[in-house]
Amino acid sequence: MSSLRRHSLAEQATEAIIELIEQQKLRDGDSLPATAEIAEMLDVSVPVVREAIAALAAIGLLKRQQGRETTVSIPDSSHMSRLLRLRTVGADVDDERLQQFREIVEVGNASLAARFRTSVDLLALDDAMEQLRSVRTTEELHAADVAFHAAVSRATTNDLCELTLESLEPLLWRLRRRVWTGWVSAGGKLDSIIEAHSDILEAIRAGEEGAAARAMAAHLAQARAGLETPVTQDHSFTGLNEQLLSAP
Repeated sequence: MSSLRRHSLAEQATEAIIELIEQQKLRDGDSLPATAEIAEMLDVSVPVVREAIAALAAIGLLKRQQGRETTVSIPDSSHMSRLLRLRTVGADVDDERLQQFREIVEVGNASLAARFRTSVDLLALDDAMEQLRSVRTTEELHAADVAFHAAVSRATTNDLCELTLESLEPLLWRLRRRVWTGWVSAGGKLDSIIEAHSDILEAIRAGEEGAAARAMAAHLAQARAGLETPVTQDHSFTGLNEQLLSAP
């Protein structure tokens, strides 16, 4: 690593420490070299390195504990989720744009899940499907829907797919409320939503990538129909609750 001589030394030191983590292939929980050692590597002062470490700790890349070595902390979905929430607020991302992104992510997930699913993945999907069939409250419906789509993302065996969907969940909670309210207002039935999930599962079980992608796209078309339907009861679950309570 070369020494740093330009302006904004703390920012440059921050990037250099990230490069150091990559070069040394440090894993979650591994110790970072001592602050003085890093300062010598970069030819900067110890306070500059401390500022850089503080910045990385603030975004979850490092973990500091009083009297102990600084360790590497691999960011999880909560870190990405915070960034996405701030981005959607700052860029004024509405439900339509969120729905567009969800369609890209989840249709791709379904296709990959059909290619890579294992027997363990199918068991998790079967469990999530049973959950969906037995829901009796809107809270249970939300939890079961999240569990099903999470199981699909895990079946992709692609960590980035799983991370992306997990990060989107806080935003999707808001979107689901809007979608389900619109779906019921338009006369949509809960049974058809559950059947759409079943179609996705069976295509994944059969290992048919194209069919799985089409089934997910068809399900998300239901979501889009709900999103595009004007609602008279602002985000009310009255109609949906009635369907849940009357289910056999």
